[in-house]
Parts: sequence; C-alpha cells; structure tokens
Amino acid sequence: MIRTKGEPGTGDVVHAVQHMRQIVREIKALTVLGDEELYNAAKVHGAPYELIRMVAKAGKLPVPNFSAGGIATPADAALMMQLGAESIFVGSGIFMKERATPLDVENDPKERAEAVSRAKAIVIATTHYNDPKIVAEASEAVLGSMKGLAAAAIEESQLMQTRGW
Repeated sequence: MIRTKGEPGTGDVVHAVQHMRQIVREIKALTVLGDEELYNAAKVHGAPYELIRMVAKAGKLPVPNFSAGGIATPADAALMMQLGAESIFVGSGIFMKERATPLDVENDPKERAEAVSRAKAIVIATTHYNDPKIVAEASEAVLGSMKGLAAAAIEESQLMQTRGW
C-alpha cells in the first residue's frame, strides 16, 4: 500500500489533496512515454525500470493507494476517492473536539454518539463517493462539529507529513 501525505489530526485535507493530485499526474505522465523515456523516468523516480514500466502500462500503482492525513469529514473522504484514492484511512483526528482534547467516548454518551455519527458518515461517503446526494445526507447526519487546525499553522519541524519520502 502507498499512502498520500496529509497532516494527521488537523482536519486540513489540503495537503492530502495536493499529494494525491501529484501522484495521479505523475502516473498519467508515465502512460504516454516510450520505452527509452521510461528508462529515464525510472532514474528520475529512483525506481526499478520494471516497476515504472508496469505503472505506465496499467496506469496505476501495483499496490492500493490509500489517502490519510487531514481527512475529517464525509466530503473530504468522497473527494479523496474522486481524486483517485482506492481507500481512506481516518485516524484519531475525527474524534477531537479541540486540537488536543479527544472526545470522551467512554464516559460521555453525547460525545460517543458524535464520534460514531462522524465515523459512519465517512464510511458511507467513501462507499458512495460518486453520489453527491448520499454524501450530502451522510454529512447532514454528523452530530456536533470538529475543531480543525490549518497545517500551515504548525511549525515545520512538528509536521508529520514532511517526514519520510
């Protein structure tokens, strides 16, 4: 599996969108290259030629592409699927009422209902991402709201998405 990079726990899906678009754009660029150009693309990407050739021929990665980081709403999940994600990973960020304050799903029935409604709505929106009516209905079913945080407000040394390749 390969993961798009977004900033986890923020509810800021912008970076996941940008990364997904970059991946799709680079895969599409490979599909029109000749064999000689694929050798060069393998060098540029630092990937084995056979892998580059396989991606160019299939027009997709040989592993599932899942999107994670900043996905916090049903609309975010549907958008990432429309952009080319094959699955969505939603982490603890959807269970935050404030930046560092998790919902008390064990002791507060209202907060448990809020978390469950958000999770169910994201599953529905991911499943029916091409049906705006269902995505809208799922979004309307979410109880409460989540306080987001713009990834741009986080100090670069603290960003998770800048780690790794």
